[in-house]
Amino acid sequence: MTDPEVLALALRALEGNWERMPSGGFSDKAIISVITGGGSDRHFLRVEEEGLSVIVLVQPGGGPEFDRYVRIGDFLRENGVPVPGFYSICEDGAVVMEDLGDIHLVDALETADPQAELAFYRDCVEILFRLQSTVTDAEKESGTLTDIIFSEEILLGETDYFAREFVTNFAGMKIPQGWDEERNKLAAELASHPAVFMHRDLQSRNIMVKDGTLRIVDFQTAHRGPGMYDVASLLKDPYHPLEAGTRKTLLMELYYRFIGDGPEPEGGFEGFNDRFVLAGIQRNMQALAAFSFLGIKKDKKEFLEFIRPGIGLLEEGLTESGRFPVTSSLVSRIKDEVLERND
Repeated sequence: MTDPEVLALALRALEGNWERMPSGGFSDKAIISVITGGGSDRHFLRVEEEGLSVIVLVQPGGGPEFDRYVRIGDFLRENGVPVPGFYSICEDGAVVMEDLGDIHLVDALETADPQAELAFYRDCVEILFRLQSTVTDAEKESGTLTDIIFSEEILLGETDYFAREFVTNFAGMKIPQGWDEERNKLAAELASHPAVFMHRDLQSRNIMVKDGTLRIVDFQTAHRGPGMYDVASLLKDPYHPLEAGTRKTLLMELYYRFIGDGPEPEGGFEGFNDRFVLAGIQRNMQALAAFSFLGIKKDKKEFLEFIRPGIGLLEEGLTESGRFPVTSSLVSRIKDEVLERND
């Protein structure tokens, strides 16, 4: 059943300005259905009538996150990033937008052969390249993300989240001595990387596939920050772990896109890959914390199934880096003593 406040806001937005709508508005015969699933606390409704369909995002009361969603969505669309069109906006917290369907990239990848998988990810790499080149340049001029910096403090907040939700609440383990030193070192290094436009959650559940093309959603948490965080979110994604060889191929292709458009990234491909590995460690810790929080505290048990691939990706990154022995030992213990015990 739809919450009355949510429905009222959706209906108010549906009465808004329809100048951008290709086929006019809806009558009282329209069918409104709730879209369920995902980790968000926002509400999504689908409105359908005679072949016309839109999505209404509702965040009662609006607020800064809602305002950012609208502002950043408009900015990305204006700069050639494939995001949904907006048709009507209610400042109290609802936006009527283009219906991108129900196929997330992760769904399309389930039946994709290796060639199709690679093609999808190459399209993703092009979007990443645009975000970190022309979109970053446009953002610097527009100030869309002024003061919204993915700072060392935020990075440390993510590893606090990992320690609390994954290590303590999920695994039931104590934080080892030396953990703070290692996570501080990781945060400081990532924060020193050049700041670009960051989606911040660019993974296969936040990319839709419509008519064979990719469309980006959930961009409201965009920041200026280390670009490799987005690259790691995509290529070290527990929802769809890639083969190591495929991941390396895509990383090299992104590297050569940067070379073709300007000066070679600092440190050549070796430095590029090292920054990717560090960002992957950070991102996979954040993902494991989120899976634990959603699965245990939000009772969304389906997220717990992604802890195993997530810990595998984190362990792989820690091994490749070799710079975080305390964290590596902790993760190995959780894998051996908690995950194996629960098999």
